[in-house]
Amino acid sequence: MRQDIADMSKAIQYELPSQSHLSATKYYQTAFAELQKMGDTAFSIKQANFIVENAFFENQGNYEEFEKVVQQTGNFLRQKIQDFGYNPESNLAKNLTLLRFFSDTLRIESQNLEHLPFQYEFDDFMGRNDWTNMFVTKLLETNKGQCHSLPMLYLILAEEIEAEARLAFSPNHSYIKFPDDKGKWVNVELTNGMLTTDAFILQSGYIKAEALQNKVYMQPLTDSQLRAQILVDLAKGYSRKFGYDSFVEQVIDQAIQLDPNNIFAQMVKADYLTIRFMYVAKQLGLNRENFQKVKQYPKATALYQEQMKQYEVVDNLGYEPMPQEMYQEWLESLNEAKQKQQSDNMRIRLESKQNPAR
Repeated sequence: MRQDIADMSKAIQYELPSQSHLSATKYYQTAFAELQKMGDTAFSIKQANFIVENAFFENQGNYEEFEKVVQQTGNFLRQKIQDFGYNPESNLAKNLTLLRFFSDTLRIESQNLEHLPFQYEFDDFMGRNDWTNMFVTKLLETNKGQCHSLPMLYLILAEEIEAEARLAFSPNHSYIKFPDDKGKWVNVELTNGMLTTDAFILQSGYIKAEALQNKVYMQPLTDSQLRAQILVDLAKGYSRKFGYDSFVEQVIDQAIQLDPNNIFAQMVKADYLTIRFMYVAKQLGLNRENFQKVKQYPKATALYQEQMKQYEVVDNLGYEPMPQEMYQEWLESLNEAKQKQQSDNMRIRLESKQNPAR
């Protein structure tokens, strides 16, 4: 009996099948190599985000065209800073102009230019049916985005006009934080183009004390942490297109090395280990009824223990799953009259701090 088990165990594949035989995976390998070359000093969110999206499109995109759009938009924003009479050196002024670019209709009459506010893409906002709904390039094409593409575009444009702005997370969500000219952080919610308070974000009810203690949510990301999130985006795009294999683990391990408390990276890692163990368990004929037999297979037992240990990592960071219907309900609450009034009041106070450029 033991010899039969040993012989069977030798025939088991303990790693997920590699997808490297598919020619399109080479674009992800190249993208990963390019992102690894970017340290904090050489990091460009514009270039990094394009690399990730272009890998999904199998390098069919044109970076020069994308860069041209960003540069033209930057020129538009700099002109509007002057038109508004803002101080062009003020970080608050730059971010207020960005906020208005995302939420208002802006015009430059002398150049016959007009930009309409971006709209929230309520259909498939999680990218379950179409992963490109998460992309900045899709946002620029359709003028519709969601809580991934909108903040990413904001960061790209902030980089272009040399404004300081940072990505921040809340459950199932990302948004923007920027420091005003006295260093006080301001929250920008781009799903509806409003300013929000930390208290409102906490009202979602899915932010545990452990998550706050571990700085998982509501913290402005550093450059290294943003690089980690870009790698998470790369791994997710790959898994959506090809499924999970060791490449996903390689990318995610790099992301975790850059930011061990990135909850999205740790969850992808948990998914990878779960799918790997399920693949092995299926080969061994294990199911809920006979799962205790896993003890007869040391390698499978080790994989199961690694999976459970990863679950502990996620739990210890303070993660609590937020059902999609609850997330959608929270999103809709952003448009309540009380929130709009609060945002308007915050915006008026911030704009009052801006004096005409001298």
